[in-house]
Amino acid sequence: MIVVVFQPHAMSMFLNIPTSLFYNREVSGYDIENKSLNELATRIFDCENNSICISYIEKWLVSQIADNLANTTYRVKRIDAAIQRIYITPQISVNELSSIACLSKKQFERLFLSFVGINPKEYTRIVRFQKALAQMQHQAGKEINQAQIAYTSGYADQSHFIREFKKLCGYTPVSLLKISNPYSDLFTNPV
Repeated sequence: MIVVVFQPHAMSMFLNIPTSLFYNREVSGYDIENKSLNELATRIFDCENNSICISYIEKWLVSQIADNLANTTYRVKRIDAAIQRIYITPQISVNELSSIACLSKKQFERLFLSFVGINPKEYTRIVRFQKALAQMQHQAGKEINQAQIAYTSGYADQSHFIREFKKLCGYTPVSLLKISNPYSDLFTNPV
């Protein structure tokens, strides 16, 4: 089996569809109704040599971005710079992110939504949550200091941390530890 994994802000560059259309949805490649993508799927399905399949995929990906590569690359770099900053400072404001991307707040939010699929504020919520999970994962078996995790993950305070944690996973941090071991792979292979 061969899998193509896109960075969250790069998928629309290849499919020419706003990533926001895929938010919280499981979508088959056939449902996208892209003739060239369907032809690629047929070629790969009939092929038994992984090297040839990878070559088909690479050629298809390059062909999808060849027409407007310069403009798209520039926009992706803007969003990538903002995402990198979110990873470092998840409590950053949307105004600061738009400044990093050299766009107005409204332009930045529109471009971010188009490329990533969700708005920047929601994305920072997920990054903070993943940072907290990663810290809890590395402190497995030890008593966790919720205030310290809240601070280092970018939450305003411990109550904000607990409230957001419960919204995103249905459990408080302490109750989650009682039923499972937290796991985050967002920072295993940083972008």
